[in-house]
Amino acid sequence: MDLILTSQDDLASLNIREKLLTMDNWKKVGVFQNFPVYKSERYYMVHIKGPKIYAENVDRDIREKLGIKFENIIVASKHRSKAELRSLTVHPIGNWGKAELGGREKCVVLTNPHLMTQALRILKKNQIEGYSVSFEATHHGPYLETPTFFIEIGSTENEWRDEKAGEAIARTIMELEERRYAPALGIGGGHYMPRITDVALKYQISFGHMIPRYAMEFIDEDIVRRACKKSDDCQIAYIHRKGLKGEERRKIENILSSLGIKVVSSKDLQEL
Repeated sequence: MDLILTSQDDLASLNIREKLLTMDNWKKVGVFQNFPVYKSERYYMVHIKGPKIYAENVDRDIREKLGIKFENIIVASKHRSKAELRSLTVHPIGNWGKAELGGREKCVVLTNPHLMTQALRILKKNQIEGYSVSFEATHHGPYLETPTFFIEIGSTENEWRDEKAGEAIARTIMELEERRYAPALGIGGGHYMPRITDVALKYQISFGHMIPRYAMEFIDEDIVRRACKKSDDCQIAYIHRKGLKGEERRKIENILSSLGIKVVSSKDLQEL
């Protein structure tokens, strides 16, 4: 069983939750934070009051108060961007540097590369007109001890309320099945990880944590080691070479080499 987490303070989350409740036979199995907890054949769905990015250790609280077991957490959420892009995105969580939006400083959260990357592929299949589909780099909280990823509607109130966008996310969650390929780190490029997204959509690879160029100043051997460990003990990495400066590329290649992590290119991967 996996767990879907939604929240009352998030219009996109409410939109996605409403659509999910129409897509399966959900049964009420408890209460958490005064909201009903639902269960289907594959999922629990738990609703919380406040911002999800600050819901530190909510997985532990859910297990203790409800006595339920789950392997992964899928967080249905809004995405906000200054550019106000219409987008549907997927990303792991954690902080490469300071913990400015929840979580812990220089700490990334367990993720399931196989489930998360397949979510991106199914979301692409369910893409609706006017919306881009992409990964986002690892960012923000909360700190959890369960493999977790966010799936989001961006980037303004109009999109968060868009029923077609909510339906696309909900359908993606309901169609989601883990597809296992070699787990990998994705490195380089901007926040939306364009090259990493393209590789995931075309090749047999499962991306876990993703390091954008803007986070390279925080990257050292210790956090890369932990990111690999929390990406299903991955032993390979894909670098968007044009998405890094020369010194940044040399820095990360030296770190990966010291950890015994192999750098792969698309030539090393089989197409889907």
